[in-house]
Amino acid sequence: MVVPIVLGIGVTVLALTTKATLSAYRQYLHLTPSMIATLNNIKLINPQDSTWIKKSDPRYKHYQFLKSKYPNKNFNQTMTEQEALFILGIEGDDILNLDKKLIRERYRKLMGYNHPDKNGSLYLSQKINEAKDILDKSYMVNK
Repeated sequence: MVVPIVLGIGVTVLALTTKATLSAYRQYLHLTPSMIATLNNIKLINPQDSTWIKKSDPRYKHYQFLKSKYPNKNFNQTMTEQEALFILGIEGDDILNLDKKLIRERYRKLMGYNHPDKNGSLYLSQKINEAKDILDKSYMVNK
């Protein structure tokens, strides 16, 4: 006699929980990223806006350095040697000592992080492959 009552209460609780979950999920689908950020107390900033970081912030010089060193721009239609060097992180004295071994080391390191089989970006891996191909055929390497 007690088993049907307990079973009935359990089924009722399960049905109400399922109904509430589905209702919350439907509401979640209509949220925009800015709404989700607001709900989680996350302040969205626009990095293009120069006022997003104040000069009094201790990280200000670091952000300015990164902004000047790594410009926020799209890839060119056809990759240049300069862009290929930038993608593989070859700069300064490395350019003077550029050889196939250095290119291969940087390529393997980056592909280890960005390979699509390891949940990396297919687009970035294609750009890394393109950069390696361009530098392998470059005059700087084949002097």
